[in-house]
Amino acid sequence: MVDYLITHFFPPTKATGATGATERSRLHASFPLRMTPHQFTFLHIKMLSSTSLLLTLLPLALTTPITPRTNDTPLRFGAIAARSASPIHLQSINANGQAFWIGKETATYCPIESCPAGNQTVFSAANGGASLDVVVPGGQSIFVAPNGKLSYTIAHSASMPAGSAVKTFTATIPPNGNGGGIPLGSFSFKGLGGEGFLACPSHKVDSKEGPYPYQVFVNVPAMSDKDAPSGSKADCLGFSAVIAEYEGDAAAWQYT
Repeated sequence: MVDYLITHFFPPTKATGATGATERSRLHASFPLRMTPHQFTFLHIKMLSSTSLLLTLLPLALTTPITPRTNDTPLRFGAIAARSASPIHLQSINANGQAFWIGKETATYCPIESCPAGNQTVFSAANGGASLDVVVPGGQSIFVAPNGKLSYTIAHSASMPAGSAVKTFTATIPPNGNGGGIPLGSFSFKGLGGEGFLACPSHKVDSKEGPYPYQVFVNVPAMSDKDAPSGSKADCLGFSAVIAEYEGDAAAWQYT
């Protein structure tokens, strides 16, 4: 699985003839990530040789074997986008403003003194449903609006647009890891007549503002150009959500 991810994520570049290792080094330099005792690092790239890298999604708290789970046991995880040779590749998926974004920071709030770090987005999924991993009573559900917008409820409310879908999410991680490596999996949605995640730029790619950030949608038939932030659904990029399990205390009191 890890070998597949390396090959898929970092193919040779035809225009430059750059090797996969060169491309990996470029991305590593562009998106430096570090691990501290108080941070959850989604991406860890470790040099194994001059031409080989180990790419993993590595939760800080994943220091003990993962306990077996049933369908009723929530899977808690962080996620990054996978779309080779694109601006969103290997970028984290974050909650902000009741929507999910690639290129925006996680937005949280905490009313008490002893608060979670609140600087990362952690999901929870079980029995076809999904939510954010929070402390706030009542939780925060994840849903897909009729126009495909991947969304979440505000704290202390279950309100969502009529016709939204809440029970057709799938999150899986192989129980035996990936050939002995850190277990990686996928998060997906199928419903409302469509499936597959889209990352839609806030502006036209060639605009002076640039494309960032990208808002996450599901590719449903009801989504039109007016729903896309740039004004055109054709600007959106399909991607896969790659996940790794998160273990530890709730990542945030609530997401805003």
